[in-house]
Amino acid sequence: MAQWEREKRFPPAEKLVAIAALVNVDVDVLFPREGPCDLADLRCDAGYTQAAAAEKIDGLTRFTLGAAEGGRRRLNDGWVDPLAHLYGVSPEDLMAAQGQSFGEPASSAKYERPTNTAERLRGLAKEAFQDADPSPEAIAAAINAKAGASIVGAGQVAALLAGEPAAVVFKGGAQAVAVAAMASFFGVSELVLCDDTTARHRVLADLQFLAAQHNIALAARGGEGGVSGEMLTVLNDLIAESQAPYPGAPPA
Repeated sequence: MAQWEREKRFPPAEKLVAIAALVNVDVDVLFPREGPCDLADLRCDAGYTQAAAAEKIDGLTRFTLGAAEGGRRRLNDGWVDPLAHLYGVSPEDLMAAQGQSFGEPASSAKYERPTNTAERLRGLAKEAFQDADPSPEAIAAAINAKAGASIVGAGQVAALLAGEPAAVVFKGGAQAVAVAAMASFFGVSELVLCDDTTARHRVLADLQFLAAQHNIALAARGGEGGVSGEMLTVLNDLIAESQAPYPGAPPA
C-alpha cells in the first residue's frame, strides 16, 4: 500500500477490476491491454489473487497455479473447465491463455479484450441472446421492450455494430437516452457503450468530483505526475469498503 501511495508501484493487477467498478467504467476502458491474455491476465480480470482462485478449485494450489502462470508446468485437464468457469471464459479461451503463458505464438490465442464499442456491443448481444449473431431487429426490440418505449431502431443498432460512433448514430440528447437504455438492457455501465475518448473524459470528471468531495488534489503535487497519494488512499479505502460484506450477508 505505501509503495502504491508513493507512486513507486502500480496497483495489484487483481484490484484493477474493483478500481474500475468504483468509477463506474469498464476495466477494458480504464486499463486497456495490448495483445492477448495469458493465465495471470484472466485471473486478474476476474478479480482473484492466486490464493483466492486456487481455493475455489478442488485439488489446485496457488503454487500449482503459479507454475502454470509462469510457464513452468501446465494445468491438469481436470482443472481447465472449473477454472474457465471461475474466470468467466470458455475452456478454449483458458487454453489459449495458457499457451500465452508458455510463450506460444500469439496467433494461437483466441481470447482478446474487445477494443472498441462495436466489438463490445457484439459481445454483449451474443451473451444476452445466446446467439452467435443476433439481428439488429431483435436487439432493438429487446432494448425497447426493456425501456418500455421506442428508444432505438434496428438501423441505428446496425450502424453501431458496423462501427459508427454513438455520437453520429444518435443526435443531441437522443444519444444519452439511447446509451442509457442499451446499458440498462445489457446490465453494464453506460461507459462500456461509449467511445474510449468519451469514456476517459467521463472517468476523469468523476475522479475530479471525488477529489473535490474529499478536498484533496487529484494529481500528485510537485510536478511528479500521476495520481496523488491522498487520492490513491481514498480509492483504496473505497475498494476495501466495496469488498467488505454487508451486515447479515451470507458467508462467501
